[in-house]
Amino acid sequence: MRLEVGTFPVRDVVFGSRTRWDDGILTIDRGPVLDRIRRDNRILDVDLVLARPGESLRIVNVRDVIEPRVKVRGPGVTYPGICGRSIETAGSGVTHRLSGVAIVESANVVFYDGNDGWLDRFIDLAGPGAEAAPCGSLLNLCLVLKVTDEISLEERNHAAHGAALDLSDTLARVTTDLTPPSKEVFELAPCDSSLPKVVYITCLRSPQHYSGSLTASWMSVYGLTRLTPPWHLHPNELLDGAISGPASSHSATTSWTMVNNPIVLDLYGDHGRQINFAGCIAIRTRWSEQSEKELTALQAAKLAQLLGASGAVITYDAGGNDFIEVIHTVRACERLGIKTVLLTTETPPEAEGPPLLEPLAEAVAIVSTGIGRPSLERLALPSPARVLGGSELMATASKPWERIPSNAPMDFHRWSDHYGLGCESAFEY
Repeated sequence: MRLEVGTFPVRDVVFGSRTRWDDGILTIDRGPVLDRIRRDNRILDVDLVLARPGESLRIVNVRDVIEPRVKVRGPGVTYPGICGRSIETAGSGVTHRLSGVAIVESANVVFYDGNDGWLDRFIDLAGPGAEAAPCGSLLNLCLVLKVTDEISLEERNHAAHGAALDLSDTLARVTTDLTPPSKEVFELAPCDSSLPKVVYITCLRSPQHYSGSLTASWMSVYGLTRLTPPWHLHPNELLDGAISGPASSHSATTSWTMVNNPIVLDLYGDHGRQINFAGCIAIRTRWSEQSEKELTALQAAKLAQLLGASGAVITYDAGGNDFIEVIHTVRACERLGIKTVLLTTETPPEAEGPPLLEPLAEAVAIVSTGIGRPSLERLALPSPARVLGGSELMATASKPWERIPSNAPMDFHRWSDHYGLGCESAFEY
């Protein structure tokens, strides 16, 4: 599987009479772009606003952050499966990306009815909040959507996220006939057989446990969010958006994060030099029964063994109940002789629980990305001068959804760095 990714850097965005990319400037003709989205009668209102880094500005009710990417040549599409998009296997051919810019999907749509289905992610473009989140340094195109509430919640989710993906396609497509200023080729070429084989295991929360739904909106694998057995994925599939979708803000997991996953990129960089990158495994967490959690961990470790792995890097996107599958996957791998490295945030002593919910003797190599929840006296971020995405933020598990003023000081803990993006994950003590 060979994937060529052409990068078109964006150093500024302007609104003009024609949508195009030229020498780092992305020009957007807002009228036709928004008219295309308005053709969906589920969308009652839509606006597109540029939010620049450093502005005293907050974007609220954020559902996802998407890097514009488009398949130029080869099978499938970028961000496959979700919202009815092609499910053909991604990860080969030629893909173009617009770097330095992101589409921020903001809408009045929660993910599902039930615990953790609420919508409370926000983005600050200035101050400590901007420093903590990777999107704080990007040119953010905020797509503010109002979706009708006269249809099912699943349809509302499809309408909101489908509009954001359509905008991503529209913007990235302007590069189709252009030569990218830079390109990278991703291919797991044969290498020295003596190099240790390493797999990347990403643990992804499923909403099925709380929602009781097989199709609840969340971070998906080819559009599926349900509880499934482990997936074996080529790393190119991740770079083409096979794992993508909107999700709650318990972590900085977004579509942008997954296609720019630093673990995948670092392992690729070491392939043929220090390691033999054997591929990726995706597992779902938050199974109901302990036996199901154990089975998932054992099957993930077995798959890693079948791939010939002698090492594994493990990340996850949600703690608590979800952490049991994660730590048991570490144990299962270690017991098969697969040396594991767990990437994790930390939790300070005054928070709800210990840093590692179930410490194990087998977890001997742990990399910390920082403290995920700062001390109580430092929770609040300052109020911004301007807000996009509504005057209120839906920010609680109770129903009806509690409304919090968007310009109020905000709780900071919701931007934990689970993937080693290198951003400041919390205030220092």
